[in-house]
Amino acid sequence: MAAGSPVNASELPLDLVSPSVEVDAPLDDRDIELVQTTFEKVAALGPEAAGRVLFGHIFRIAPEAKELFPFAKDEETMWLPGSRLEKHGARVVSTVATAVSLLKDLDTLVPVLQTLGLKHVGYKVLPPHYEIVGQAFIATLDDALQTEFTEAVKNAYLKVWKIVQATMIGDNYAK
Repeated sequence: MAAGSPVNASELPLDLVSPSVEVDAPLDDRDIELVQTTFEKVAALGPEAAGRVLFGHIFRIAPEAKELFPFAKDEETMWLPGSRLEKHGARVVSTVATAVSLLKDLDTLVPVLQTLGLKHVGYKVLPPHYEIVGQAFIATLDDALQTEFTEAVKNAYLKVWKIVQATMIGDNYAK
């Protein structure tokens, strides 16, 4: 770029550090940009690999979660390539990728999350399970993004997860 040339903001690298992101503030365009830009690196791992990492974290955080998954009954085979765990993990990561791509189109995203939440009630998923998956998701992002997983990026993902969690839980559980 020549000196004195106007700067096109889309040509600048995304600042992953500042300003920081407040988790309790409303989701804004910068949060969405942080999430969409950094999720590309997670997606580059491939949905199968990212799904294995995610489920590894879920089962580390809450070993009792294995009871919710029929494929988790056989410790020896569940981690093998092509296993049901790998296929399920790939579907989860692909669904997250779709949600990330729709963050600027909430009219499309919200009904998808509501339907997914209702399905999960049938799978015996309870509201506290969403917290476990959120923790595992953040740990997976930390693994995948490494130095790019700054506090600003983490907080942007936490804001997105709060929305996903609240939308999927919705009115699906008696209070």
